[in-house]
Amino acid sequence: MKKWTRSVLLRAAVAAVALACVQAPAAEQDAARRGVLNGQLKPLNSIVADISRQYAGRVIEVESKRGRKGEPRYEITLIDARGNKQEVLVDAATGSVVAQEREWPTQPVPLAQMARYVKQLEQRYGARVVNAEFERDAQGKAVYEVKLSDKPAVEMKLLMDVNTGEVLHRPEAAAAPAPLKSMDVVLESLRPRFSGLVLEVELESDHRHRAYYSVELQQPNGFKLELEVDAVTLEVTRRKAGD
Repeated sequence: MKKWTRSVLLRAAVAAVALACVQAPAAEQDAARRGVLNGQLKPLNSIVADISRQYAGRVIEVESKRGRKGEPRYEITLIDARGNKQEVLVDAATGSVVAQEREWPTQPVPLAQMARYVKQLEQRYGARVVNAEFERDAQGKAVYEVKLSDKPAVEMKLLMDVNTGEVLHRPEAAAAPAPLKSMDVVLESLRPRFSGLVLEVELESDHRHRAYYSVELQQPNGFKLELEVDAVTLEVTRRKAGD
């Protein structure tokens, strides 16, 4: 295989990994794309390739982060030939490493200590803790990302210092989820683009808790057309034809 062909395939593979493993809301991903286009941010596939070479490992996950002043960063997880994992924080504008895992000595807390933290938070905010996850912030500091909820679909989010249980900033109310479109609205939205006899329509959710309608239509030629329609935007996110 020619050298230039291998190079093209390598760049394509790196780009695919970068796009497949990045974890960020759609709005943040759109902002990142705009930042790359206007030259403010370094392309993610270039960052992934540089980090892979620098640390002699394969990138398996990229998570979007924000610095204390809102600067975009990536938390990149790599695995080396021996199966060892490590994480690095990278500035999205320059591609430079801000911090790495060996500089993060703090570990998660034991059960009894976590129970005390949870009790203190619930007493302070008068709400139930529904999720607490050990994380690193954009400076590599060990924190717990905590969600509290006092009623369905209403949540508060905060960051808590692992060592002290101190709340690092005031809770933020989570954005209310967008209302789901009713089934009749979804079916009407499909009429200009699709036809067929309705075999089944079902409201479902994927692993990210995104709600969608699964629609199965029998076509005039006898084949079945399966559609997945976003229950909020009405976008057809998947289509499959079969017998």
